[in-house]
Amino acid sequence: MNLIIDCGNTNLKYFIFKDQALVITSLFKWEDDWSLKIIKNFPDLKNILLSDVTGKYNILDLKKKFPNNQIYDVKALEFPFETNYNKENLGVDRIGLIIAAINKFPKEDCLVIDAGSCLTFDLISSRSVHKGGLISPGLLFRFKSLYQYTNSLPLIKFENNGKQIGKDTKNSIQSGIWEGFIFEINGQIEKFKRKTPNLRVILTGGDAKYLYKRIKNSIFAEQEFLASGLNNLLKCNKL
Repeated sequence: MNLIIDCGNTNLKYFIFKDQALVITSLFKWEDDWSLKIIKNFPDLKNILLSDVTGKYNILDLKKKFPNNQIYDVKALEFPFETNYNKENLGVDRIGLIIAAINKFPKEDCLVIDAGSCLTFDLISSRSVHKGGLISPGLLFRFKSLYQYTNSLPLIKFENNGKQIGKDTKNSIQSGIWEGFIFEINGQIEKFKRKTPNLRVILTGGDAKYLYKRIKNSIFAEQEFLASGLNNLLKCNKL
């Protein structure tokens, strides 16, 4: 059994896999006794993989919590793909998503769009070569930036009001950010598809649930898409 620990910008989440099957997933707090519960309930646990985009957690922290298990860092393992990207700069979350796409859609050209704290695009060829990608602010960051870098605009929570234009400041911000977000994603997909017509478009991330009805010719990936890719990283390294 494998334990995948995903430390994102918003949540801490763990996933337990038996071979390729997801057994359980849960949100947790680092300071709680979550590790003791896992050790008690899953005595067959073997490998632990840490994926941390925040830089707050490390292998030494985990060794104290799981003294009898093998613990791995994502970037210490061999990737089952080639990349034209600077490996030192490639985020562990993007690595997991790339592997998940290659595993689920082998020998296909794929564009993985992750709508989370940041909006990222990663292009993968049918020969499992990561061509590179794009990074821009996610939905929450866009709302926060208007509030933080202006003197009079309020902090607005995201609501899909279904309007293209607003009749007040709140609805104008809602429509402006949301429609701009959609326009950016569809525009990038269209641009990528000019060069790769048969491109498979995969949507994932916390905000993907708002997007799948508005993004053309895309596949909505399950929330465990990232974790499944990280679990496959262990398998590819024969762990």
